[in-house]
Amino acid sequence: MSALSIAKTLVLSLLCVVVALFVLGMVSGVAGWTAPWIGLGQGGDTRLAWDLAWTILAGVGATAFAARYAPAWPYPHGSVVWAVIVAASVYAVWDMGNDFPFWFVVALLVSLPFQAAGIWLGARYRPR
Repeated sequence: MSALSIAKTLVLSLLCVVVALFVLGMVSGVAGWTAPWIGLGQGGDTRLAWDLAWTILAGVGATAFAARYAPAWPYPHGSVVWAVIVAASVYAVWDMGNDFPFWFVVALLVSLPFQAAGIWLGARYRPR
């Protein structure tokens, strides 16, 4: 493998992970944009559940994106994005856990293995 090929793979790998984190934010942001369209207010358990569901979907989408579009080694790319999601979730629970209902904190932590399923989805549907 030439030095240029290695450099290209490294740059594409970094870009893949960065764009996957962008996908995470964009899909999660859809919850805030679409909530008023279906009549959800600014607070309450229903809105919190709505935001949590979109956050979980965002995690699946981001890990799937990283695994699908990785230039090589799809599972490590998806795992890096998932590790960032885990770290952010654990930090959120640790730092702001008392600000949210108990069901929300438990659901956020329990959803982490489900979000890792995106790695398998992305790797499975990679272009051949």
